[in-house]
Amino acid sequence: MADHSRCCAKRHEPTRRATGVVATAPDEPVGSISYTIAEYAHRVRYQLHDDLVERHARELHSRNSYDCWNGLGDRDQELWRHMARLDLTNR
Repeated sequence: MADHSRCCAKRHEPTRRATGVVATAPDEPVGSISYTIAEYAHRVRYQLHDDLVERHARELHSRNSYDCWNGLGDRDQELWRHMARLDLTNR
């Protein structure tokens, strides 16, 4: 993984957990919450530019968490993007 010495002074290694869950593709929604997030992103994709959503998600994350953005998993980042979409469309 990449060295993030400038953002949090540590390397980010993917966490490996031994669970009975079968690994899926990162973009494949699993469960009702994931489907709701994916459906909402699809519905508002014409209203919000991806760069705006990404910037706002990183801003929300930095205000509310001490973790490094690059250390988050794909699903955690997508959750922050979802919260950013909700915030931007409900203004």
